[in-house]
Amino acid sequence: MGNTFTQIPLNIQQRLALEANPICITELADGGYLLNFNKDPHVIRLDKSFNQVWKKDLQAQTINYVNCMITASPDGKMMALSGNETIRILDLDANLLWALPHEPWGKFLGSPCAFSSDGQLIWFIIPGSSALENDILYTVRACDFKVVDTWMMDGNQDYNYMFYPTPDTKAMIVEAAAGQDASLFYRVRLEDGKISCEELSECHDKIMGSFSPDGKEFVTAPHHEDGIGLFSFPEIKKTAVLESDELFAERNEYPTTDDGDSVEYVVLYVNDKTLLAFTRFGRLLLIDRESLSCTGELIPEGCEIRAYDMAGRPTTKPNEVIDYAGEIVTVTLTKQRQLLLTHNSGEVRTYNLPEILL
Repeated sequence: MGNTFTQIPLNIQQRLALEANPICITELADGGYLLNFNKDPHVIRLDKSFNQVWKKDLQAQTINYVNCMITASPDGKMMALSGNETIRILDLDANLLWALPHEPWGKFLGSPCAFSSDGQLIWFIIPGSSALENDILYTVRACDFKVVDTWMMDGNQDYNYMFYPTPDTKAMIVEAAAGQDASLFYRVRLEDGKISCEELSECHDKIMGSFSPDGKEFVTAPHHEDGIGLFSFPEIKKTAVLESDELFAERNEYPTTDDGDSVEYVVLYVNDKTLLAFTRFGRLLLIDRESLSCTGELIPEGCEIRAYDMAGRPTTKPNEVIDYAGEIVTVTLTKQRQLLLTHNSGEVRTYNLPEILL
């Protein structure tokens, strides 16, 4: 007998129509957001009700295929813009506080700034100043922007970096992705004013998801064909794996004559007992952490999944279906425990989660 599977409809709580989907949606401490875009140099600040607080030209557009990444401090007093040639720290009224120019990134590369979970440290990576110098990791004090220490990374304009704050306020997880070729993980830590950098070989070729609310574990999505991984923290030992064929073994809600569904780079903790996986078909599947069984699916209002035939045309004939495509572009869980989606229409939407998941 199969496990109980429940489809949970979600009503739209808030929606904001935009001309294009944002590159970054950065959540602020007051429940608002910062948004920036691919071709538009403006940054938009929203309050928690999606009302515009300000819109300013901060040259936050993509340049030479390098995205400008925006992050915000946990206390909501500062934001960081990491662009093609400059790191900038600003207050929440967009006044410049500190800047660090650097060599331009190569196409599709870059690094955001990341604030530690206590807001005391700022981490980022810049490219080396010559072909003989590797990318350089910086740790900067948030109170006075003093550089505490630097560390030479392994690559020289080889990786697109991402930072993930950890429950350890002195440590970050760094994901270094080389396109479709590889994805490496590091744990970097500041102790007594010195950076240490540990390569996490067990996490290679994974995509970072999120930490469990209790901070004892983090989850990764597959980079290629392998499954969802779970790792203990701070030990960083693999505790469980959910292979793709096991996840989809009884998922016949969307039958196809060709390839089946797969996890699409996003797996997050909803709570300590439940994971959320975004799939290639555009589904939001719920996974029980203990049993690793698929227990349900979130059905957000206004997010249709369409069937397509061999010619790429929508079809309603079951024997002609070879693929499905949904309308969800990105998936995030907010600090307010809401589901935040971007839709392919250019809308940003929020949905309240059912109490059973809170």
